[in-house]
Amino acid sequence: MKLESISAADKDANQSGVGKKFLIISISLTVVLNFSIAIWFLMNDMGRFLVK
Repeated sequence: MKLESISAADKDANQSGVGKKFLIISISLTVVLNFSIAIWFLMNDMGRFLVK
């Protein structure tokens, strides 16, 4: 019985590791996208888009 619980814990640990990697990748891609949009606004005269 003890071996079964250990193998189940290993499977959960591997799945959570993949989830953490996916979370880190998705957050980093979101940050990169936000910075690229901010740079685009700064290069294209942001006041033109905000003030009418």
